[in-house]
Amino acid sequence: MFVLSTWNVNSIRTRLEHLKRWLKLRQPDVVCLQETKATDAEFPFKDIENLGYFVAHAGGKGRNGVAILSREEPQEIQIGFPGQDDPEARERLIIATIAGVRVHSVYIPNGGTVGSDYFLYKLEFIYRLREYLEENFSPEDKVALCGDFNVAPEEIDVYDPELLAGQICFHERERMAIKLLKDWGLYDTYRLKYPDKKGAFSWWDYQFGAFRANRGMRLDHIWVTKPLAERLQEVVIDREPRSWKRPSDHTPVMAYFEL
Repeated sequence: MFVLSTWNVNSIRTRLEHLKRWLKLRQPDVVCLQETKATDAEFPFKDIENLGYFVAHAGGKGRNGVAILSREEPQEIQIGFPGQDDPEARERLIIATIAGVRVHSVYIPNGGTVGSDYFLYKLEFIYRLREYLEENFSPEDKVALCGDFNVAPEEIDVYDPELLAGQICFHERERMAIKLLKDWGLYDTYRLKYPDKKGAFSWWDYQFGAFRANRGMRLDHIWVTKPLAERLQEVVIDREPRSWKRPSDHTPVMAYFEL
């Protein structure tokens, strides 16, 4: 069984003990991390390598940072979009080949305020992802897009679609952009296994008792091409780490494949 996972840790240094605890508990083959909030010099490579994982990290001085942890040494590591000079994108996208799968750890921008320049950058980033896939792959290749997409695709993916309509991460323009990305030839692994399940969220606000009341959104995704979708066995939103002391506001998502 090949276990592919994603987790926005919301600071690798703050959440290092959580990550180590979780790796020991679940022992996934690959972990895509987002929002490490660390430069390469600050990233705790040794702590993770001591648990049997190779680490590829793309960090920066800001609130971004992405990584891929893998039991098998990753090959053909790429940072950012090929041929494009976008410093922020270099902290939001890292790619590697693992077990014949082209794995992407992506941290799509939050977008800030709807209608702002940063909101438009978020939409542009999603469109660039679509163009990148079109230019570099076929939907028949083994491709996995994992990470914090900062978009809840459907009404079922938020706790109150009427209340959240038009707000960031659930705005119609974001949902249209993410659908265009998916329509290239990607499958939402969670919805393949649980097409109608409600209340399945991966992010909850720190305030207002949101986690306890399950007022959340499904922002963290593992999307794969058909060759992987056909081998999908199970998908789990692992809520346990969100209940630990001083948690990330996101929780891990795990997909199991028979490769």
